[in-house]
Amino acid sequence: MANTHPDQDQELSTPRTPIVSFLGPVSSYTHQVYTLCDFQRPPWSIGLTDYDLAQAALACFESDQYNYTAAKTITDVFTAVQSGEAALGVVPFENSTNGTVIFTLELLADRHNLFPDITICGEAYLDVSHYLLGHKPSRNAATDSPDASGACTPTISIPAPVQPRTKPLRSLKHIERLYTHPQAWGQCEIFLGAYLKGIERIDVSSTSRAAELAKEDTTGTSAAIASSLAAKVHDLDILAKGIEDREDNTTRFFILKKGIDEEAVEEKVFVEKPPTTTIKTKSLISFTIDHRSPGALAQVLDCFRGYALNLTSINSRPSKVIPFQYIFFVEFEGSKLDDPSGRVKGALACVAKLVQSWRWLDLGLGFDIKELQESKEEMVDKISGDRTGRGWLIDKEIRKFNSRGRSLAQSSRVQSSTQAGLVESVTSRPANYVYDYLSPTNSHLLNISLADFLPEKCYPSGFKTSDLTLPAAKPDGGPSAAPTLPQGHHLVYFPPQIRSCDLLPDGTDPLQSPGPPYVRRMWAGGSLVFQRGGDRQIKLNATRAVCKEKITDVVIKGQDENEKVFVTIERRVGLLSESGSTAKSSGDLPTITFTLEKRNLVFMKEKTSAAAKKDAARPDKIVKPIHTPDVRIPITPSASLLFRFSALTFNAHGIHLDPEYCRTIEGHRNLLVHGPLSLVLMLSVLRSQLKSDEMILKLDYRNLAPLYATETLNVCARRDPEKKDQFDLWVEGSGGGFAVKATALIGKAGTNEGFEGSEALDKF
Repeated sequence: MANTHPDQDQELSTPRTPIVSFLGPVSSYTHQVYTLCDFQRPPWSIGLTDYDLAQAALACFESDQYNYTAAKTITDVFTAVQSGEAALGVVPFENSTNGTVIFTLELLADRHNLFPDITICGEAYLDVSHYLLGHKPSRNAATDSPDASGACTPTISIPAPVQPRTKPLRSLKHIERLYTHPQAWGQCEIFLGAYLKGIERIDVSSTSRAAELAKEDTTGTSAAIASSLAAKVHDLDILAKGIEDREDNTTRFFILKKGIDEEAVEEKVFVEKPPTTTIKTKSLISFTIDHRSPGALAQVLDCFRGYALNLTSINSRPSKVIPFQYIFFVEFEGSKLDDPSGRVKGALACVAKLVQSWRWLDLGLGFDIKELQESKEEMVDKISGDRTGRGWLIDKEIRKFNSRGRSLAQSSRVQSSTQAGLVESVTSRPANYVYDYLSPTNSHLLNISLADFLPEKCYPSGFKTSDLTLPAAKPDGGPSAAPTLPQGHHLVYFPPQIRSCDLLPDGTDPLQSPGPPYVRRMWAGGSLVFQRGGDRQIKLNATRAVCKEKITDVVIKGQDENEKVFVTIERRVGLLSESGSTAKSSGDLPTITFTLEKRNLVFMKEKTSAAAKKDAARPDKIVKPIHTPDVRIPITPSASLLFRFSALTFNAHGIHLDPEYCRTIEGHRNLLVHGPLSLVLMLSVLRSQLKSDEMILKLDYRNLAPLYATETLNVCARRDPEKKDQFDLWVEGSGGGFAVKATALIGKAGTNEGFEGSEALDKF
């Protein structure tokens, strides 16, 4: 018999108390979904126990069966449920006055597949009455009149302005700033416009956090819009009561959990409910469509009409993959878990045929708490009687969770689009135009960054470490005397024009991503083709230039968790006149391409943290080169070099900046050397091997294995002994094996003679 720790048996025999995560701090409206105090309860609830109220509010959070954890943000609630730290989560979804809570809708959109197992198992409605909280003025000032601010004064344009429902209890002249959750502003506009017009408004994560900040302001000039409970918790004065615009102001909350309890679902489907049950079911799905197809959205919505399913709400959020493409959210009455007529199943099958991708978010177990606002006897009978319907199902889930000490079974709700649909949707994206001025600055900074890692013979012509002065863009000899752009240095120009908030979670460009579930990106290889003629070399004389980026091919390989998406991006660099600086019509664009680059990126599915750490500890696979190089340049890239190159290329990818991210998310033991950086190093070494009248015409390369910071790599070059116009290039990792392989075509510089592949440069 195996030995066990004395505490282990105790732990196994004691049920683990489930955790409920809510948007905190304590006293937030989300917290009140299941902690309503007697003085706040509506008349129909007086005398009911907290357990009864919890059931009525769909939270089912009995105080002795659940622990409560306050989350700082709505994102933290989603994260706690997805990770299994919390069994259930409570988040606000919409308000009857101010509409949808955008923060929750953004997380349900889940563009980056961060919350694939989140489902909605219930809803709760809470009557919301806002209070203005703060510190009363130091002197007994008279109550402000609404007419004093001018907001309620009749004017020609507004002869009968709307009057607030309530007046302040104290003077508000001392208030200089207001804190609250963004959703609350729109619920109190009439009062704020009348009494606090022009006062600074500051968004915070929750109304209870607003109360905390008002409490912390010792000057007494801050106020918060929050609940009456927050006034008691934070010992704040109530400056005004019921400042919401409408008396029926109500917020709807979603109850989140991870996956589906399959056993409960099975019984829910096959156990016949009593004929007296009045529970209504609702479901929520999200989907994307081809926006180029006229009537695409109407066709999807017609699926619900065709199966006689009533739509109760429609929302949308930007996809952030293609500009002006949206993720749609549709809520309808019915559930595929309780679908005896097959109408829901039929409608969803119809939807699946018309959309690019879709996801089922709601278990369809919700019902309206307002339908339960009846007499105490009817309420108790519904909730604490024979536990039919939803109450029975939740009780069953609680018993199973407590007895087994485990989280609910996971079940992904994502319905992936077909491979053909993915290929079409990605390759049909419009071209992206990136503009830049080609001054010497970026190239010069790249030379400085590489100077300590390359021998002097690999420096571009004209660069010396003894004089790091920036070359002139317009020297005395005229524009033609300006320095020439070294081959490959175009990589530090034309940075992505993306705001930080639009970057993907790993810091990469969303315009190049196929989207979830392919959330990890690596550089697989590519090619370069350069203009040959002397009059077609790019001068760094501050000329306006453009880089046209277009996804030209998408290939899907592998299956299941090993499925990968290879995306080919074509980049054409051309020069512009100043008048064509922002034009995208064919008449205003360059007529030829100076540099043609193709990038092959591979996108992979997310790894578990355990799998990533295992991969990070795995030894490298080593395949050693068979040829002896003409030159071998050892380089030990530092973290600072990677940082500088990231800055020059405007590259925020975490694999180059965050070692912990590399180990725990991507499965690499250290920071990775950029694919473009290894390309620049190869081009630098290759230049050192060319004759004075030679130049690089073409280069094709493949990245075979990662290169790591602080580990010595070797850049190798070998001229083909039989084909003198070709070079073999490769980069060896720290173990001596192939990391990058490349072949280059060399030709005589300064001529207009064509070569294989040069015809692609004759257009833009």
